Amino acid sequence: MEKSFSRPKQFGEILDHVFQLIKNNFGKLFLLVLAFYSPIILLQAFIQISSGQGLIRDISPGDNFFEQIFNTIADFSEVATPVELSGNFLIGLLNLLIYPLAFASVFLVIKQIKSRQIPDVKQATKEAFSRFWPLLGSYVLFSILIVFITAIPITIVIATAFTSFAADNLVLGILSILMIFPIILGIVLLVTRWIFFIPITIEDSAPGIGASFRLTKGRTWMTFFIFLTLMLVNGTIATAFEFFVLFLGYSVLYVLIINLVSVFTSVIFFVGFSVVYFDLQVRQSGSDLKQMIDEYQPSTEIQS
Repeated sequence: MEKSFSRPKQFGEILDHVFQLIKNNFGKLFLLVLAFYSPIILLQAFIQISSGQGLIRDISPGDNFFEQIFNTIADFSEVATPVELSGNFLIGLLNLLIYPLAFASVFLVIKQIKSRQIPDVKQATKEAFSRFWPLLGSYVLFSILIVFITAIPITIVIATAFTSFAADNLVLGILSILMIFPIILGIVLLVTRWIFFIPITIEDSAPGIGASFRLTKGRTWMTFFIFLTLMLVNGTIATAFEFFVLFLGYSVLYVLIINLVSVFTSVIFFVGFSVVYFDLQVRQSGSDLKQMIDEYQPSTEIQS
């Protein structure tokens, strides 16, 4: 397993490596991520109980099951109470602090496996906390950049579309709306180039966004399709569990189950990020070595 880190891998090999790592270290990885997210899970349960949600089953009345589910969704979409609003704000703040630490800890466990060490969750967590402020700063900067590069072009496109339709220029309006799709694709590909800032912040220096951009050179599409595949896998797992426990309504038990599934899908994503990062490192090292050889060969020919 450890030898798989030392050579570049193809698309299928990367995915196989990800799930092999999860299978062989599932208990440690799941409990590690669960430990980080347990404050959010407990806080969310407290908010639900304070808002009067049922513990086991909380579903709105209706003449049949589908009407009950529809009414439950409609009731859930109503304006939140002050307790729920303040609780959701606190959950968002906690997630801002927890996400980079959880990701970094899983990455460090995978790094231990790569170095042929016995996975030490305690040591990985300690090392992640030692880089807390650089991680938090990098994550905040990354989030601001995402909002910036997303809001400005989409706002311009929407404003152009509304102005065009108001002026009865249907062609320009339709073209403006269609421009949203390539813009979103461009944003996603750019985010793919930046997304390895957490491993780089752990191993090198913050914020790591520029270094991530250089690391992914020539591998943008492959990296994008790997993460798209992982997102589809996670989405399928989450949807399956949500459908399975739908009869519970928006109860405390339902949210607890969904949160545990979210912890599991986070493990998949964090391990996937780590494996792709190390694969990119191997490829970059190979490219650097090839460049050194190419630069060395002409000099030897001149001397001869």
